Amino acid sequence: MTATARDPGGAGGSPAEAKAPRQSRGRPSRQQAQAIDQRVLESARLCFLASGFNGTTMDAIAEHAGVSKVTLYQRHADKEALMRAVMHERIATWSVISRQRIVSRGDTLDQRLRHYARSMLRWSSDPEIRAFADLIRGCWGVAPAIAEEMEAIRFGRMLAVIEADIVEFSAKEHFVVKEPRQLAEMLMAMLTAFPPTASGDEETIASCADKVVDILMHGRRAWSVGDAAAAP
Repeated sequence: MTATARDPGGAGGSPAEAKAPRQSRGRPSRQQAQAIDQRVLESARLCFLASGFNGTTMDAIAEHAGVSKVTLYQRHADKEALMRAVMHERIATWSVISRQRIVSRGDTLDQRLRHYARSMLRWSSDPEIRAFADLIRGCWGVAPAIAEEMEAIRFGRMLAVIEADIVEFSAKEHFVVKEPRQLAEMLMAMLTAFPPTASGDEETIASCADKVVDILMHGRRAWSVGDAAAAP
């Protein structure tokens, strides 16, 4: 699988390019150990995106990172564990980038859902996000268990945030959402139905996001109870 993912950290290219030199023997310092950890994750990310999960070997990752297989296996028990670590690291990085964007999230449930809908569609156009989505899709045929786990990791944090806001803001507006997690899942499922090319500009993003939220809010009688449940 060939990927064109961007590299926010400034390192890019295929796994064949700029391989790290082999570590000299001896116990590394704490700083050196952290550098090795980061280099392993970076090399694994590039290898997975370039060759897919099935086409990537631990040998190739160790070679690209410039570490021995012993060093690699000391940090990650197998390829699945390494893929899991890469996914967690990228999501943490994307979350930091997202928090740095100064955007009002709104003060009502309706506004919050529109904010999250637009954010998701915006991110779906990002080259690296799309590359990871392709990587996960490629896992379904050869490693469905890891594909399912990666999808859960990929969407888990956002689901938790949306669910928490649904609970908080519905309470402020004096109604109760019957199943907030399910509502968050419905929102995300509807948004993932849009192809990335359909969300390339802000006007299109806003239009698609608002349509999804309009559908959800119009059906509020079905998923909420309380004083405001009858509102359109």
